[in-house]
Amino acid sequence: MAKTPIPRILVPLLMLLAALQPALAGPPDPIVGTWAAADEDGDVGALVSIVDKGGTFEGRITKLFPAPGDPANPTCDKCTGARMGAPLMGLTVVEGLRRQGAGYEGGRILDPDTGTQYQLKAQLGDDGRTLTIRAFAGVALLGRTQTWRRQP
Repeated sequence: MAKTPIPRILVPLLMLLAALQPALAGPPDPIVGTWAAADEDGDVGALVSIVDKGGTFEGRITKLFPAPGDPANPTCDKCTGARMGAPLMGLTVVEGLRRQGAGYEGGRILDPDTGTQYQLKAQLGDDGRTLTIRAFAGVALLGRTQTWRRQP
């Protein structure tokens, strides 16, 4: 059986299309990026990197800012299941978040200090530099709010 040669123009064209694919996909969702996770007092405890997982968003701890006297490599000692004893560095703390209109809903957020997962809503600030996180159990009105700041 004779081989059919690939036209010379086809290889460079395929390479060009492969290189342009990220640009053709459009810009990433505005929530994608690294955020300084601050508590209600404004103290930053970690950086969380949020990525798009095919229409849902997931956030992992990428840097920790332990308080003096805290362990250098803390673990999620109060977590249950597969997360029990897992290192906080790299731990998924946001999962299942979906865009709903101008905001994000339907996700869950883990509090590694207690091992508790809460329902989650999030809203980008008008400037895209802040992310308001609302964690709650059952009723959003009875939850707590944090403001995270986008990192370069």
